[in-house]
Amino acid sequence: MNDFSPRRARDGGDFASFGLSDVVRLTAGLRAAAEDADDFGSAAAEVVERLRGHFTDEHGNSVVLSARLFSTRRFAELPEALQEVARRSEPDDAGPDTWCLVLEAGSGAQPAQDAPAVRRTSGVLAPTSVEAAAAAPMAHALAAVLGLRNTGGLALDAGERCGVFLVPDADGSEHVPDQGFVRDHGVRSALAFGGALPDGGLFCVVLSVGVPIPQPTAEMFRAVAVSVRAGLLAHPLAGRGEVDVAAQRDALLDHLRVLEDTSREQATDLESTVDRLRAEAELVDTLQVVGRRLTSQLHLNTLVQDATDAATKAAGAEFGAFFYNLVDQYGESYTLYTLSGVPKSAFERFPMPRNTDVFSVTFNGEGTVRSDDITRDPRYGRNDPYNGMPPGHLPVRSYLAVPVVSPSSREVLGGFFFGHHETGRFTERHQQLAEGIAGYAAIALDNARLFDRQRSTASELTHSMLPAVPHVSGLAIASRYLPAATGSEVGGDWFDVLELPAGRTAFVVGDVVGRGVTAAAVMGQMRTAVRSYALLDLPPSDVLRHATALAGVTPKATFITCFYAVHDPADDTLTFANAGHLPAVLTHPDGTIDLIGEGLGMPLGVGETFLQRQTSFPVGARLTLYTDGLVESRVRDLTTGINALLEEIGSLPPDVDLQVACDKLIDRLTAGRHDDDVALLHVHRLAADRQVASMPLDSGPAVAARARAFVSEQLTRWDLAEVRDAALTVTSELVANAVQHADRPVVLRLHRENSRLFIDVADHGTSGPRLFDAGPQDDRHRGLLLVDAFATRWGTRATEEGKVVWAEITTAQARGPLGRS
Repeated sequence: MNDFSPRRARDGGDFASFGLSDVVRLTAGLRAAAEDADDFGSAAAEVVERLRGHFTDEHGNSVVLSARLFSTRRFAELPEALQEVARRSEPDDAGPDTWCLVLEAGSGAQPAQDAPAVRRTSGVLAPTSVEAAAAAPMAHALAAVLGLRNTGGLALDAGERCGVFLVPDADGSEHVPDQGFVRDHGVRSALAFGGALPDGGLFCVVLSVGVPIPQPTAEMFRAVAVSVRAGLLAHPLAGRGEVDVAAQRDALLDHLRVLEDTSREQATDLESTVDRLRAEAELVDTLQVVGRRLTSQLHLNTLVQDATDAATKAAGAEFGAFFYNLVDQYGESYTLYTLSGVPKSAFERFPMPRNTDVFSVTFNGEGTVRSDDITRDPRYGRNDPYNGMPPGHLPVRSYLAVPVVSPSSREVLGGFFFGHHETGRFTERHQQLAEGIAGYAAIALDNARLFDRQRSTASELTHSMLPAVPHVSGLAIASRYLPAATGSEVGGDWFDVLELPAGRTAFVVGDVVGRGVTAAAVMGQMRTAVRSYALLDLPPSDVLRHATALAGVTPKATFITCFYAVHDPADDTLTFANAGHLPAVLTHPDGTIDLIGEGLGMPLGVGETFLQRQTSFPVGARLTLYTDGLVESRVRDLTTGINALLEEIGSLPPDVDLQVACDKLIDRLTAGRHDDDVALLHVHRLAADRQVASMPLDSGPAVAARARAFVSEQLTRWDLAEVRDAALTVTSELVANAVQHADRPVVLRLHRENSRLFIDVADHGTSGPRLFDAGPQDDRHRGLLLVDAFATRWGTRATEEGKVVWAEITTAQARGPLGRS
């Protein structure tokens, strides 16, 4: 098997991360591929193809724009056709022992010089046209590295058997003569590597690359050259009869030595890395233990004492102190301190340390100070009248001081100071531990200071994002949102109630997994997206389909669930789709309860298609939407919680105050202790001042007349004569449009609610009507203009069978209860 994995952009792709393991993998694959080829030309083709395939960007495209493999042969070894071209190009100098540069194989875009001809330039025959600049400079430079003979050609003396030549910047380089190729293809760098062939010849691989090649990476290609040479020497060069066995054996030995050296270097690097990582792991383990304890503490006094104790112990100090600033409720700052290793009474008679030359580095946050003997520091004792430590102070020779800087505001919160009476006690490791603890202490101090502020801000933010639930005729709606009883961060739960055209209402509940500003930001985006798609009057399945596409490109949107339902009072239906959310609870008028919407789709950003279902939602029915904070907790699993919810809903009296009932339901299910946010939306379908009438449609020539007669009769019965003309005009145009453009119309429906009359026509067509600006001579395209003129508003929405085109007309006033239909 000649298999080796390509180097993808995630690992570099730009040659910058090409390391020792890549060298071993690439060299072994190239040698084996070349050896297994049928002949020298096939081996050359394998080499250039695999080199291009090894270095790719994040899209799988090779960053090696061009790869070519040349060899040098004597004129007498050239095929007869190339000899003839050479004679025509250089009739006087093409002798039998003249060295010629021959293109054996190429892959990718090829420079113009690689035309199928040869010419001589500076004693070199190259595969190019007479007019084009020579392709030989890279090979010539490489030959010079390997030991070029002073014969004007590319023959080699005994010297390096393999070498590398790098052009780090191809733009304007004399070694890359085809600058048009450089510009057209975006060549950034060029690399030539190769080695000696028997009898003074050489091979040369030239790579034109679209990314920079670092010099250390180029040096690694010496090993690649060794492997390619070993593979090529398994075949006789064209024009020669047999393999040079001695040269092949030497090449294989060179290849083996390269692999051994590379493996040895890699093993040494690995051992060094393991030792370094082991030491770092021990350091990290120590810091993690301390860090967990500190960052989980929000009580300031306990926090700073824990930090001082931990840092003093980790630093191996005789005693340690932590001086920190506290801002009170009036904005005034006080400096306090804690001690570890000695009783606080040992320092009670000393004043607070001043910002002297020794202390200022720490108090100003400039960096850590570590001294084997602070008394010998040139800054020590230079602040009159304070010349060193005051009388009675504990002796300090070894000194270590670390500032504590807020990671959020970069404010200096305080500093750790450690002392020991012996010299040279604090090492670099002690310093690292102290700095690590100082970092955790800074985070913990920030947490403690910001906790109350963040909790109040989160509460304000949460309530500001709650929607205003509209008053909808025929519906009693209760909603609740409770932030988690623990923690201080805003959550990602939301609900929404939206009034849609034609008297319909959308109900939404969703949950963004996680907490904090990120979850709230994602929630805000998804809530706005769902609201926007809903107001476009899209079916529930399409609303979620568009929302999942948005979630897929929204940063930090990892796991989002959403239940979306639309109530149509004209036909007493509830149409819904679910994106991985908990099932909704549907309570029928007779008191039976069903869970609906379970398993209809994956969460947003994960699923791509969402099933849509429809169920009856008559007067007396109830719908309950909720998030998992209501039913799941640390002491109760999800299934148990949902069963408890069903019991509570089943026990609700039919005439209960929904707002009070929701509060009691939440209290009973959570016992006032919920670990997650709770969102609850409860909808009760009530009797309403509403009338509905419908008429089936056909494609007959008199269908519009029958439709108008039907509408006229219904408006008379409903005492809506004042809108008859507008309603008949709108009806005629909607029905005519459906008959003319749809496969077949389905039904005409009138729906009256309070001061609004809705007229809609359903058909099996899928293309929506469009409003045209009809010219004076245009007899067509006027129907929707009339609808737009006579209707308060109009629109279209998709259905499972096709579409519905609707129009709304405002009547004179709302009327009282209606008993006819």
